Amino acid sequence: MIGIVYSTKDEVSASAARAIISEYGLENKGGSFANDRIAVKEIETELTCAEKADSFGFEVIFFLSKHSSAKGIPAFTTHATGNWAGKAELGGKPKELSTAAPASMLAVLASFGKLDVRIEKGYEATHHGPLLKTPSLFVELGGNDETRSNMELQRKLAVAAYESATLTADKEVDMAKVVIGIGGNHYPSKFSKLAMEKGYAFSHIMPKYAIMNDDSSDNLDMLEQTLARSANAPEPAVLEWKSVNSVVRNKILSRLNEIGLDYEKI
Repeated sequence: MIGIVYSTKDEVSASAARAIISEYGLENKGGSFANDRIAVKEIETELTCAEKADSFGFEVIFFLSKHSSAKGIPAFTTHATGNWAGKAELGGKPKELSTAAPASMLAVLASFGKLDVRIEKGYEATHHGPLLKTPSLFVELGGNDETRSNMELQRKLAVAAYESATLTADKEVDMAKVVIGIGGNHYPSKFSKLAMEKGYAFSHIMPKYAIMNDDSSDNLDMLEQTLARSANAPEPAVLEWKSVNSVVRNKILSRLNEIGLDYEKI
């Protein structure tokens, strides 16, 4: 069973869940609304603190969520969860990654691509909680208050989440390869383009800002977790070459060599 989890504390989340239940005729099964493949389950805590979702028994968990950005740019996004550095300000634990669901995130991007709406669509870098063993991903609608409260956009979020959850349940996601992403910014447009145009299924994405710490130490020891904590084993890393300087780049390449992971550069 594939789980779609929403929070009563997030109106985008709750509205999209109601749309799924209504549009796809899910039945009340006592504790969730479900059919034979998909279950929609409510929680009352913040999604970033939903560690109890591991106890739900789902194969993969899709978290329906709002997304907030400083610039308020309208966007549909998806991402894995975890904290690269020594802080966990929004759930999870410092320097701990959840199990990513690369096939499901690729399915989400494909579903976003079918939506007849001209707003940004793509990955975000791995960030925040919850910390889960169950493969999971966030499926989000972001922008300003007007965008996030738009019921038609909330419905489109619901359609993308449900369609990609169904593809996940049916194991019908066509992937060219599974990769991790290193470099770029929080909204890694080059990685999103590779996914949407060439079928690269990204697992965890380590953005440029997460590589080095203020004290000149790095978080490249986290790359080993990216191999272990993914529902599908990553093959190479994809490095956004020019987003990091030569010193940092050499550190990355050295670490990849140590853990035996090939790389591609873009």
